[in-house]
Amino acid sequence: MEANNGSRYVKLRWFGLGAISLSVALIIMDSTIVAVAVPAIIKDLGLSTTEVQWIQEIYTLVFAALLLVWGRVADRVGRRRILVVGLLVFLASSALCALAPSGMWLISARALQGIGGSMILPTTLSLLNANFRGKERTIAFAVWGSTIGGMAALGPIVGGWLTSSFSWNWAFLINVPLGLVAVGGVMYFVAESSEVATGKLNDYFGALLSVVGFGSLVFGLIEGRQYGWWSANAGAPFNLFGLSLVPAAFVLAIAALAGFLLWERSRQRSNRSVLLDLSLFNISSFSRGNLTALTVSLGEFGLILTLPLWFQNVLGLNALQAGLALVPLAVGSFVASGTVSALSKSFPLCGWCNWVLVWKSFPLQPWPSY
Repeated sequence: MEANNGSRYVKLRWFGLGAISLSVALIIMDSTIVAVAVPAIIKDLGLSTTEVQWIQEIYTLVFAALLLVWGRVADRVGRRRILVVGLLVFLASSALCALAPSGMWLISARALQGIGGSMILPTTLSLLNANFRGKERTIAFAVWGSTIGGMAALGPIVGGWLTSSFSWNWAFLINVPLGLVAVGGVMYFVAESSEVATGKLNDYFGALLSVVGFGSLVFGLIEGRQYGWWSANAGAPFNLFGLSLVPAAFVLAIAALAGFLLWERSRQRSNRSVLLDLSLFNISSFSRGNLTALTVSLGEFGLILTLPLWFQNVLGLNALQAGLALVPLAVGSFVASGTVSALSKSFPLCGWCNWVLVWKSFPLQPWPSY
């Protein structure tokens, strides 16, 4: 591994951290920019309600379905290689989004963005783990987390400014120059790393179950209000003899993910390569960390994707004002991500997690007036 050979990558590792952080910032910022630019896109392209919904959601659907698969592929063939390929796919699809003349074109380009994003996110984490050690690794992960938290809220500001001052096309075009800088930085400053011990990439059935399971789950969660949670809505594009497709999607997700776990356990017991090492969940810090990350992400990104629309469609703010209204969330996310490591050394980490979960449970609404 280049990360361990004392090469120039070791001396320039902090510049590499900047390139890795910029890479993850692109996919986080892009997912939030679109929410602010949607009203302008609707007006310019004359989109239907269904097209608008899929422009926002196809990215998430593809991203979630392929995330685990690309993470495992990167472990085997090279994390930096997959990161660079993912960045190039993301840049090309961003340019296609900016040039979209119709809703279907934009939906297809957003699906390609989801493929690129699913290659970027897991490899950034793996590269940080491979290129940093000890206390430096803690700092690197803090910077990575701060980047995600900060860009999730700063994205709408950038999107609002570009949409208001120029056009919605620039909300996608901005990814191109930033992405080229990220590609150059990753190639020059970040060492390649891989795990030969992962074995051959032949768990094809496991990969299929993973894609079907996570894809069906995300589809059901996204489309519940469109198709209906049980009975098909009157305006639903499809139905199953009066029933919604959503329950069927959930059943398929449960069956596929249960089959995936059983399949991975069977392969692991027979010492064959697996897509997901289930023994990792026996490590309490790993399982608790994933549960906390899931809960916090549901709260933070749920707000990030819906608040800009509420600000513009209900309160009447323009795109830039809607982005500025999220600045406090950006500041809070950045400060929290940077200080949690130091706080966890003085206070029990589980206690901080409990406070986060309680805080996230409060509804975001104004105090009642009497």
